[in-house]
Amino acid sequence: MPSPLGLLEKRRDAAQERVDQLEKELARARVVLERRVVTIEELIEALAPEGNASAGPTESNGAETVAVPLKGSKVPVWREDLDPVLALAEDYRRLLAAVEAGGGEGSGLGVRELTVAVGWDPVPSRTENLRSKAKRLAERGWVVADATGSRFMPRPRPTVE
Repeated sequence: MPSPLGLLEKRRDAAQERVDQLEKELARARVVLERRVVTIEELIEALAPEGNASAGPTESNGAETVAVPLKGSKVPVWREDLDPVLALAEDYRRLLAAVEAGGGEGSGLGVRELTVAVGWDPVPSRTENLRSKAKRLAERGWVVADATGSRFMPRPRPTVE
């Protein structure tokens, strides 16, 4: 009859083997995902008009006409000199405007609140779509997400002294 310690060690070893298998599978899945992300970005760039990899339709901005990024364009990392109209596709601009309009009270806006603020019905497919866009904006510095990643606030404005 095997000892209880021997049985537990055998179970531990089996669990460790399963974890190792899952980690290898996850690593392979990450490689596939990265390839697909790069492929999509390359396709967007290839289909963009000549001379501007992210430019799409034009929009009048006062006296001048500027190229507007296409839907599905890559979200650039935020910089002080970036104009959201020139840098972000329409969905991202609407999302950014909603966060700036309603998320300044400190607690920010949740995904359902954002979904309603941009004019969408708060159904799961829409909220999940918006959640991924909001997280992308947060990752790239356009907005700030709370520690859980479920509430979004505007970037802090620099204080002028």
